Amino acid sequence: MTQFKPNKLGPVVIKAASSNTLSDTYRDSIAISYQFIGSSVPETRFQWEDRVFSTPIMAGPIGGPERKGEDGTLNYARAVRDAGAVFWTGYHEKDIWPRILSEGIPAVRVIKPLADLNRLLEEVRFDTEHGAIGYATDINHALTVYGELDSQEEGDFAPKTVEDLRRINDASPLPFFIKGILSVHDALLAKEAGVAGIVLSGHNNRFPCTVPPLRLLPEVRKAVGSELRIFIDGGLNNGYDAFKALALGADGVLTARGLVATYLKDGAEGATNKLLEMTAELKGAMANTGSTDLQHINSGALVFL
Repeated sequence: MTQFKPNKLGPVVIKAASSNTLSDTYRDSIAISYQFIGSSVPETRFQWEDRVFSTPIMAGPIGGPERKGEDGTLNYARAVRDAGAVFWTGYHEKDIWPRILSEGIPAVRVIKPLADLNRLLEEVRFDTEHGAIGYATDINHALTVYGELDSQEEGDFAPKTVEDLRRINDASPLPFFIKGILSVHDALLAKEAGVAGIVLSGHNNRFPCTVPPLRLLPEVRKAVGSELRIFIDGGLNNGYDAFKALALGADGVLTARGLVATYLKDGAEGATNKLLEMTAELKGAMANTGSTDLQHINSGALVFL
């Protein structure tokens, strides 16, 4: 039987609405109502298990840093560490990931949803034994945009059941996160699996017509309560975007495209400064809305235009 063959590379359906555009439009439709009376200098410290970081703004997993030379990804990870932030990553050349961990860089790897669950669990064990501070899998990479099983150089992928996710979660004492959540349905099933947290993510327009993660965030927070940590990405490229996410119920923010673009242009120092600048902007938004720390973000400071 003849099957459909895409006439272009990549997973994105061009004729449908861009999820990135939808996300950008929604994010920019939210304004901040500043409150200056009784304001004070806030604290941006971010707790991860027994460790404390300078910022809740983390470097999200994305390709690109490797284009900055042989140690491009490693130097990018160092830049994130120097900003006092957590580094999230995907698969890399086999020698890069161990080097990142051997330097004590606080890192989380997003492991693809490998069809071979035992092999996926081996990757989890490796991360646990070599010093990662957490691990994740991106559930929205199991099937292609055309509904077929996906695969990459790492191997074949497959959808995961709640029981699969529970096994992955039970394989390590490290916190396990499910990335690619785009519905209350999946958020509740992630909670049922007992994971530490979820990442609301459109995966850089992997699927068209995706609801903006920020739009979904309050509903997901209400559904799962305070038991799950919720992180979020989606074109969050400054501290004001991060404040909006935190005010809508996120515990932390992942930034990727803009940060990598800065790194490729300005090097490691530029990437470090970009994260520091975003944190300073976040601190300013917090200070001038009466948000004293990350546990007391003023959710009433947002206005939807």
